[in-house]
Amino acid sequence: MTPVSTLDAAMLYAETPEMPMHTMGILILEPEDSLDADELATPAFSLTRQRFAERLHLIPPFRRRIVQGPLQIGDPHWIEDPAFDLDKHLIRVSLPSPGGMRELCDFVGGFAGTRLERDRPLWKAVLVEGLEGGKLALVMKIHHAAMDGGKSAAIAGELMDTSPEGRVIPPPEEPWLPDREPTIPWLAADTLRTLAGKPRRAVEAATKMVEATRNKGQSQPAPAADTEVSEKPPLFEAPPTMFNGALTPHRSVALADVSFDEVKAIKRAFGTTVNDVVLASCCAALRSWLEAHGGLPDRPLIATVPVSVRHEGDQAGNRVSVIRVHLPVQSDDPVERLLAINEETTRQKRRHGRSGGGDLLKNFADLVTNITVPWMATHFMDFFSSRHLADRVPPLWNLVISNVAGPPVPLYTAGTRLTHLFPLGPVQQGSGLNITVMSAVDRLCFGALACSELVPDLQNIADGFVREIELLKERIE
Repeated sequence: MTPVSTLDAAMLYAETPEMPMHTMGILILEPEDSLDADELATPAFSLTRQRFAERLHLIPPFRRRIVQGPLQIGDPHWIEDPAFDLDKHLIRVSLPSPGGMRELCDFVGGFAGTRLERDRPLWKAVLVEGLEGGKLALVMKIHHAAMDGGKSAAIAGELMDTSPEGRVIPPPEEPWLPDREPTIPWLAADTLRTLAGKPRRAVEAATKMVEATRNKGQSQPAPAADTEVSEKPPLFEAPPTMFNGALTPHRSVALADVSFDEVKAIKRAFGTTVNDVVLASCCAALRSWLEAHGGLPDRPLIATVPVSVRHEGDQAGNRVSVIRVHLPVQSDDPVERLLAINEETTRQKRRHGRSGGGDLLKNFADLVTNITVPWMATHFMDFFSSRHLADRVPPLWNLVISNVAGPPVPLYTAGTRLTHLFPLGPVQQGSGLNITVMSAVDRLCFGALACSELVPDLQNIADGFVREIELLKERIE
């Protein structure tokens, strides 16, 4: 039995029916041989289940579930689930004809809008059959408390192989042993121990945050006499848009992909990074969408961009911090947008490193979870969500944009080859749009998840991303 970290616990407390807190991946699988689709489908599911069963020990969170003390007062723990049943997590469905990307997105949108059940490990996978061309899709969702997006991306490498022939998976060094279900008296005693330590841990977390703020101020170089000192960006500088508001449980999904080699050529030509090209292309797509839905705001959008702070060998759930980036949607020049974003991300990363930003979210989560109890946090989020309070307060940011490194080599499983890996991240109250981009060998895959009522015509944003890559490519030819 392992205590849930404060940052992972915050992901649990934040979840409401309107705001499921899971990440998702859509793996598109193409047959490696000429088998008829109907002939391939049945063995494919059996082989996929076999892959999961023989590799569960490579993905420890897949057999761990949450337990918590009485009345949601004590902190949660992970246990090795004594009732684990793979068949409750891996199922198969068939798409309606014609089995195109629109039908797949409709299915994934419905799947994304439902929460994972807390009485079992926090993940689920669906093998989707009936795609045109005999293709399959493996659609997975994993709670953010179990692992962050970067760690989730590594699952494909564990479940799949680098050659069509596959590989021999050695058994675990020690057999898996489920935990005993904790008793109510044990949980009650643990709750008392937890409550007794909260004041000390809250003081420690507050001290760390104060020290980080002081160190940030000391590390800032003094400006030159003739240099204009810029004001720190205000907390509520994000302009209101259609996609900033209270969430409903309904989700829509849009997918697109571009050549990864072309994206890397663009970043080399303009001296930027792949992440800058992604942000600039999202900026252009949002500019077009906003022009078609009420007009551009009077100031740049604010994108929250997650930054991984995971160290090599770190197997914990979430190891992430964030930076805030201005998206200059008012600019109509592709290169001007790209260079402006590059200048800001360079400055933000420098500031993030000086201030120890990697621990910011962790220290904040430590503070919040130790001045409250889970019951208070979950009921506050339920109240905020059910009263639609996100419609009444200005947004802290407009959307989340993530860029995650995916598998750099071809992957195979169950007689199929991975051709695309589309990622999807959760939307949050006040911010009904999440864009996540992931590389998969020679493709850069774009996934957008949105609250359906806040972001109509979501596919137009995905199409706009592709158009901007084409425009930037033309500027270097």
